[in-house]
Amino acid sequence: MRAETTLIQAQKLSAFVENVLVAAGVPREDAAIVADCLLTANLSGIDSHGVIRLAHYIRRLTNGTIKTRPTLQFEERAPSMGIMDGGDGLGHVVTYHACTEAMKLAKESGSGLVAVRNSSHFGMTGFYILRIVSEGYVGMMMTATDAFLIPFGSRKPFFGTNPLAIGFPTDGIPVILDMATTSIPYGKIALAQTENRPIPSDWGFDADGNPTTDPHAIAGMHPIAGPKGSGLAMVIDIFCSVLSGMHWGPHINAMYGELDEPRKLGHFIAVFDIKRLMPLDVFRRRLGEMLAEFGQLPPAEGFDRVFYPGQLEGLRRERRRVEGIPIDPGLYQELAGLGERFGVPFPE
Repeated sequence: MRAETTLIQAQKLSAFVENVLVAAGVPREDAAIVADCLLTANLSGIDSHGVIRLAHYIRRLTNGTIKTRPTLQFEERAPSMGIMDGGDGLGHVVTYHACTEAMKLAKESGSGLVAVRNSSHFGMTGFYILRIVSEGYVGMMMTATDAFLIPFGSRKPFFGTNPLAIGFPTDGIPVILDMATTSIPYGKIALAQTENRPIPSDWGFDADGNPTTDPHAIAGMHPIAGPKGSGLAMVIDIFCSVLSGMHWGPHINAMYGELDEPRKLGHFIAVFDIKRLMPLDVFRRRLGEMLAEFGQLPPAEGFDRVFYPGQLEGLRRERRRVEGIPIDPGLYQELAGLGERFGVPFPE
């Protein structure tokens, strides 16, 4: 087993992910979407939502709880509203096509709202926002996940980490707020589990309600900002689960703990056409002026500069495209093992 972190070029790693998925029965066009999503996360420095998730997707594809060739069905219910049924397919593929439909609706009527049902884990929420803002739209994405957030005042988890992402186009790195409603995303815990390394004691609780540094013992996490994060998690679950007709909170199939049934996740997408309110170039110029003024803020002690949402991730993408993606020893061994299983050599 390698003892040190290995840097691998993003293009090579993307091709590896795509080829493994194809070998597992996923159509190449769909495999390319998943690979793009995972590598965008790694390039952005969100390694918890990158290639570390591949082994899990393969496990569910193999046991049939994620379908390799789902039947996607979109139904427009109103000039700006629709529902996408993902047919228990890969969440990345389902959501990619749901975003396409939402942008079509926005182009036609100024806004597009799409509820997604019968989906699965879709990776990094900001991936879809990056695509939406690249087309000149404002985008909002959210998803429900299995119960892991302990609501304010409770001793038991009820909602998931329930991430939310909102983005706006600029002439440079777009503004993208991408956040979980827990104090940290669960993916950081999953990464620590893969690497078998301890976590800070303030990340969450074990089954007895005690702080723990063992990532394998985590049973619940704190909401951000106490009652505010707790309330936001509920609102997201209403949009994603109640509105889509899917299970909510504790009734959602656990991503890692319940592998014998499809996850049946719900998502919610909103796309807005800026051009209906002002010319796109005027919006970008005005937002650019705001960001320039924001960037002049004096940094607090211990900080070199003040970043706007999405800026740090954008800078990481630029750097990692050149330097490569860091793969830790435990993950390297896992991915190399997948490659050996499917006859796809892991890149050096």
